[in-house]
Amino acid sequence: MIPYIDLHTHGNVRKNDEIKVFNLLLNESSDIPLLPFSAGLHPWYADQLSVDDLSKRLNQCLQSPDLFAIGETGLDKVCKTALNLQLDIFECQLKIASENNLPVIIHCVRAWEELIEISGNYHSTKILHGYQGGVQLTERLLKKGFCFSIGKAILNSGSAIQSSIHLIPKTSLFCETDTSVVSIKEIYEKICAILKLHEEDLRKTIFENYKKLKVKVERLKDKG
Repeated sequence: MIPYIDLHTHGNVRKNDEIKVFNLLLNESSDIPLLPFSAGLHPWYADQLSVDDLSKRLNQCLQSPDLFAIGETGLDKVCKTALNLQLDIFECQLKIASENNLPVIIHCVRAWEELIEISGNYHSTKILHGYQGGVQLTERLLKKGFCFSIGKAILNSGSAIQSSIHLIPKTSLFCETDTSVVSIKEIYEKICAILKLHEEDLRKTIFENYKKLKVKVERLKDKG
């Protein structure tokens, strides 16, 4: 059976029909998990580690073959953390991801202009996690080459993401549970219902998207 891919989760309970990418919050712990993981400093906590300390922790994570991506990182104009600190921490993580050919898991709230400007200087695969944007924003981000990870917002009737998900190429699509108790299967099922897809086809496509990134990461790590 083709597994469900949960690209961004805070839960680490394994299930036979799922591949989870666990989100390691480096302000809380630098203990390396024994499963696929991303590691980063969330913009809410950008004041809790210096750029030097963050770089050291990320370099430790880079030694693990299970490191799949950097993040989550990003920008958030609603939180209390100063934007200048967020920008420094975000750019640090983009740089490390680019240097090590790793994808970046990105959190963005009301900072799209800054995100587009800064991330355009780096060439890693950039995945917007928990994406909820409407048609106009989605069209703009697609032109900039972003990928999209869809979470529980897709379940909300009339949500912006329900109106825009048909714009997202299947090759740029992922799913996630983040911190919610919603199952990854529910998210897949809802997307299939909206897009009139067979679930097996969506599972296959997202699994292929994941494998392509994973193979790229592994190949380039081997070269390094």
